[in-house]
Amino acid sequence: MDRVLVLNSDYTPINVTSLVRGFILVDKGKAEVLKSGENPIISGDKEYVRPLIIRLLSYVRYRIKSLRINRQRIFKRDNFKCAYCNSQKNLTIDHILPKSRGGDNSWTNLITCCRNCNRYKDNKTPEEAGLKLKIKPYEPSIFSDVINPNISQIWEEFKQTY
Repeated sequence: MDRVLVLNSDYTPINVTSLVRGFILVDKGKAEVLKSGENPIISGDKEYVRPLIIRLLSYVRYRIKSLRINRQRIFKRDNFKCAYCNSQKNLTIDHILPKSRGGDNSWTNLITCCRNCNRYKDNKTPEEAGLKLKIKPYEPSIFSDVINPNISQIWEEFKQTY
């Protein structure tokens, strides 16, 4: 599915949305196309530009929210490898600081882990279990490859042209 980068009227990035939603915003006159794709959208006998980056015409006040955490995004962020041994088999999610010790479900406390390492670590911290993290957990932004691999490239190209 194609994605569209949405900028506020002051050119700050707000969101990454679907092609359909981006097209509707442009069609209703609420946004303008700053960068378009090579392939047009063909509907019946009409051709429309395929938006890649759009800018809202009126300023929208918004709060920066963190991205929702889910299993697939954590696996993708960690490159589908165990954070302790780099195994790609029997992957699961592990809390660096166990929930029983006050660990939360945050981007910086959850990592991809294989079943063997997870069983070995048990209810301990990695230091207590004698394990070392091979990756540093981080919270991805809307430009991260975790969300959409093309958006960061489109944004970099856009920044160079403007």
